[in-house]
Amino acid sequence: MCGIGGAWGEGAGGIVMRMTPWLMHRGQEGVGYAYLRDGALRVGTPPEDAQAALVHTRYSTSGPYGAALQPVIAKYRDLEIALAFNGTAINYKQLDRDAAFDGEALAKCLAREIWELGLEDGVRETCGRIVGAASFIAITPWGLLAVRDPRGVRPLAVSLEGGAFRAASETVAIRGGTELPPGTALLYGSATKTWRVAPGDLQLCALEYVYFAHPASRLCGRLVVDVRRALGVALAEGEREEADVVAYVPETARHIAAGFAERLGLKLADAVVKSRFAGRVFLKPPFQRDAEDAFRVVEEYVRGRRVFLVDDSLIRGTNLRVVVRLLRAAGASKVHVRIASPPIRWPCFYGMDFQSRRELVAWRRSVDEIRAEVGADTLRYISLDAFRAVLGGGTCLGCFTGEYPQEIDVEWAERLAARSI
Repeated sequence: MCGIGGAWGEGAGGIVMRMTPWLMHRGQEGVGYAYLRDGALRVGTPPEDAQAALVHTRYSTSGPYGAALQPVIAKYRDLEIALAFNGTAINYKQLDRDAAFDGEALAKCLAREIWELGLEDGVRETCGRIVGAASFIAITPWGLLAVRDPRGVRPLAVSLEGGAFRAASETVAIRGGTELPPGTALLYGSATKTWRVAPGDLQLCALEYVYFAHPASRLCGRLVVDVRRALGVALAEGEREEADVVAYVPETARHIAAGFAERLGLKLADAVVKSRFAGRVFLKPPFQRDAEDAFRVVEEYVRGRRVFLVDDSLIRGTNLRVVVRLLRAAGASKVHVRIASPPIRWPCFYGMDFQSRRELVAWRRSVDEIRAEVGADTLRYISLDAFRAVLGGGTCLGCFTGEYPQEIDVEWAERLAARSI
């Protein structure tokens, strides 16, 4: 998972620089750039007047942690391209045996296949070989190439404004635009064309709605914030416990908690606060996931009160354990944890950095065992049926159900993922 952006046309370098802050919620380990100027591709901060530029905000699922490894410039014979991608290609060694990580493998494979087969068939061949998901943007000799993966697991949007073409992981980064359909390639530059790279039904990652995407972005034409509020309302249905106040784990769960509180007629309190400089703890490398210094509790909002604590998802439990303990230390009499997605019991091989069952708090644990693990008085997840009803069709639920968009041998994929980090 990461954020990608690109521009082609007048002021492309400045456009991409201004996109960057609107993509960093998708990756914060490093920011990389590539650009085209005076006919040459370069890696580095683009000048304002670059003819084309790319940005990549890194959240690592392959390669070393804490490094900015994309965009990648790849050359095959006389063809040179620059590429940034979002997702994971767990079989990247099959794309290029000498590549150190999946972004490099994808760039080298794409350059080779385009040289051998031509642009359209080269893109098709590359996309068809990937196990995982890869939406990508590339600077080519013919223009800026934007490709959404065949199943649309990872989002990608495009726009044309003021003579410059833009592409980015999310609509918020390009101030609107149009979402590319799954399996669609679009080239803008000396030639403009659109073509299908592979047949496939939409299977957008459910965690894009729940956690990853910016609340002001649109996914499948729906505002993310509206989907999250609807999840909160659905989560409140059938609630049997009583509480005095609704709190949430900042920041993604705020809109979910607002829907939950509204449905129950309770006050929503900013009882748990987070340093705005702490970043997204879940996105950090394992050795940096220190939730202790990221969160504080406003005691006056919870002392002597029963608290509903709402979170969007429960993956490793890193944040939730700390927040529950802080609420108790602040005097909360009860802490009822409510999760707006079903238990995550399976790894993700499509762009999220939990590629082993062993790291998941719900793996081989009952709900009551998970409750004890995080220290809550009660724990309740939204049901899978209610979750599906809010998100609608065309959603990847692999990490909840173990049923992936592709046939995947989980043990094989876990072994590949372990070797790639």
